[in-house]
Amino acid sequence: MKLKVRKRSKRGSRSPRIKLSRIRYFPGVFLSILLLSLLAYLLGWSHLLSLKTISISGSSQSDVITQQIETGKPGVKIGQPLARLDVHAIERAISNNPWIAKSQVGRSWIHGELTIHIVEKVPVASYQLADGSTGYFDSTGNDFTSPLTYTSVPTIALETRSTSAKQSIAQLLAVLPGSYLDRAKTFAVKSDGQITMTLSQMAVTAGKKASMRTITIMWGNSADIALKIQVFEKLVAMKENAQSILFDLSDPLAPITK
Repeated sequence: MKLKVRKRSKRGSRSPRIKLSRIRYFPGVFLSILLLSLLAYLLGWSHLLSLKTISISGSSQSDVITQQIETGKPGVKIGQPLARLDVHAIERAISNNPWIAKSQVGRSWIHGELTIHIVEKVPVASYQLADGSTGYFDSTGNDFTSPLTYTSVPTIALETRSTSAKQSIAQLLAVLPGSYLDRAKTFAVKSDGQITMTLSQMAVTAGKKASMRTITIMWGNSADIALKIQVFEKLVAMKENAQSILFDLSDPLAPITK
């Protein structure tokens, strides 16, 4: 007669071990959750890691920026938990200012500081807006307004404030070498996009000291500016044009000097 031997269930034999393992790891899990909760509280709600100061560099308009971020969206207040500051939203809000080229926003956890670095747009010319205020063009040809006043840049006389006129001068400013912009005195743009520019040019006459003279360049429209600049450089270097004060480059293949 065969005796039946009942095998122990593997599941039954391992069950006490699993229970003991769970009990053993429970304090560690509980402690981890407690620490994470405490950290979340300290970062998000506690005033231990709160905003104490706002530091702005790269601009003299720190009061304007401070007021904007305090009253705008998202609002920034001293005493606010640092972790709840949306630095990307603040950065976008600041960069929406037409006179700001870019901004960089960060936070210092140790010092409780919101750091803002501003890069302002640099104007190369100014023009008058319809309301009498002043607008500016930067070296890329983009126009903008600014709370700052720049008096050392040449003024553009727009015969019309049409978009096409502004686009025409913008295209010229975007490709005009810095040496021209530095010596520019005035720009004028007609309704058909024809551009006239005056600038200071060194005049050298045999037997006499070098002197500065003001010359007028008629660029025509903003097409083929690179070619027109090359033609002007060759013309102004010629001895016979040493006293010329007008260079008409409307047709770069048939320029006129006077």
